[in-house]
Amino acid sequence: MRVIRSLIFVVLFAAAAAVATATVVLYEDYWLTLPPVDDLLTYEPPVATRVYAADGTLIEEFFEEKRYLSDIEEVPLVVRQAFVAAEDSEFYSHYGIDPQGIFRAFVANTRAGDVVQGGSTITQQVVKQLLLSPERSYERKLREVLLALKLEQEASKDQILQLYLNQIYFGGGNYGIEAAARSYFGKKVSDLTVAEAALLAGLPQAPSRYSPTSNPKAARARQRYVLRRMVEDGFITSGTYHEALRSNVDVQPRDDSDPGVRNYYTEYVRLFLEERFGKDAPYRSGLHVYTAMDPRLQDLAQAAVSQGIERVDWMLAYRGPVEHLEGVALEERLEKERALDRSLDRLNGRRFYQAVVTEVSKDGKQIRVQFGSTTHLIDVSKVRFRWHLDVRAFRAGDVVEVALREMAAPWPPEDENAERRLHVVQRPEIEAALVAIDVRSGHLAAMVGGYDFLRSQFNRALQARRQPGSAFKPFIYSAALDNGYTAASIVYDEPVEYMDHDKIWAPKNYSREHYGPTTLRTALEKSRNVVTVKLVDSIGVDRTVDYVEQFDFPVEIGRHLSIALGTTELPLVDLAAAYTAFANKGVKITPAKVLRVEDANGNVLFFDKPRYH
Repeated sequence: MRVIRSLIFVVLFAAAAAVATATVVLYEDYWLTLPPVDDLLTYEPPVATRVYAADGTLIEEFFEEKRYLSDIEEVPLVVRQAFVAAEDSEFYSHYGIDPQGIFRAFVANTRAGDVVQGGSTITQQVVKQLLLSPERSYERKLREVLLALKLEQEASKDQILQLYLNQIYFGGGNYGIEAAARSYFGKKVSDLTVAEAALLAGLPQAPSRYSPTSNPKAARARQRYVLRRMVEDGFITSGTYHEALRSNVDVQPRDDSDPGVRNYYTEYVRLFLEERFGKDAPYRSGLHVYTAMDPRLQDLAQAAVSQGIERVDWMLAYRGPVEHLEGVALEERLEKERALDRSLDRLNGRRFYQAVVTEVSKDGKQIRVQFGSTTHLIDVSKVRFRWHLDVRAFRAGDVVEVALREMAAPWPPEDENAERRLHVVQRPEIEAALVAIDVRSGHLAAMVGGYDFLRSQFNRALQARRQPGSAFKPFIYSAALDNGYTAASIVYDEPVEYMDHDKIWAPKNYSREHYGPTTLRTALEKSRNVVTVKLVDSIGVDRTVDYVEQFDFPVEIGRHLSIALGTTELPLVDLAAAYTAFANKGVKITPAKVLRVEDANGNVLFFDKPRYH
């Protein structure tokens, strides 16, 4: 008996020693090497930057992760309860891990034959997402458990829940509860209903599977589960449960448009933010940027530039089809085309599409095209081919560009009842730019740098330097009026020659004609080249340039007679700014583009306003 007691003592002692050793090893190898959880309390995740127009309209967002931070006080209690019920019903009573919750999740998932309930606590999910790698291993799970215990010692439950609600992914590119509320329901998190809160609380488990936009049936089932858990946990009554189930949750349609830069103005803003605050600032800092843009004028400006370019390009005649196919290549293309779903009701009127010509009328005035699974008859009687083309007629097998409008036609059409039908069009090869400055506010109200930003990001309003040509003449006539001339002064429009670098220069009018005695008013109105050059010669090149430099152009004005015809290369925005002096009683405006930049807490980081001189 004594031997048995001795053996038991030895075994217990060995077991105690093993536990002690394991504890020491665990403490040294894991607990002491855990990353500091203090960093979580000052954690600053990437937050979207929001860009506003002059009237307060949101016009753009820049982000790596679409997220807007919310304080836990801004999240209604019922929203917090929905997430606790869905993810961790014992959140407010456990110390970071929940053995009972793990067992309950195991039972629920076994009964459902699917993962409907997670075993990790909210605290574990926070440390897993923010401090650990995504690898699946027992060692990582052990670290997760230890970190959860450690975080519970350092942070309050509300702090942990705030981290969770701001970090988790809700699908559709949305990170955090505020982004999800805005994206799915078009409202702030503080305005969410019980039904909406339950639907969002069901997403973190599997955002794609339970997406209310792509899989509404599964989302509804998941919402019902969350509401039932809220009743079981005593967060809502049975009456509230049934009322939430009956309520119609209005989910906004998913926006599949490009989340990046959409026009030249906002691209300027993005580059400005990168240059002033750093490369990552637009995508991580949660800035609020207030611009001088007038969104209505910006839309009108883009339409004016696009339609103007299209009109000029179409006047230059049709360049011919994109390509011509025959034989096997044609049959393969037609087969691919017929497989496409291209309903006219769903087409974007501003976009160009391709179609295949299958038939041409005997007189060549109509063509039939294969566009998707259907064919369409298109009138081409007004299409004029360029003279130098070898083939100046449509043929079966031609691949042509088509659109729901004629070239340079307004979109949307002025007649809402207009028939949606295809027209042959072509992508313009020329470019243009437009700048609009409001002389009352001093704001750069609109800026268009080209026909299509997605085709070319080069901003011709800011980055290009072009000869302004006759647009420069008002500055020459202004110099004349300030040097003894009047609007009624007479200058002879007649042939004239000047010696320039041992060569004879004879300026000519656009019409190649001369008009004799001409008043300055008429010469400016008719843009007469000869009169303008003679004015510069009369005033003197140096005196003229000295006067023009008062308009504060950013480049050196060339000191030669040809400045009369606008040969000095200028950015369009600076030419437009110089013109404000004529509209503002001699006071030039340097317009403001970005008015104010605030950080996520509302502190002003940058401020600007128009400058008058």
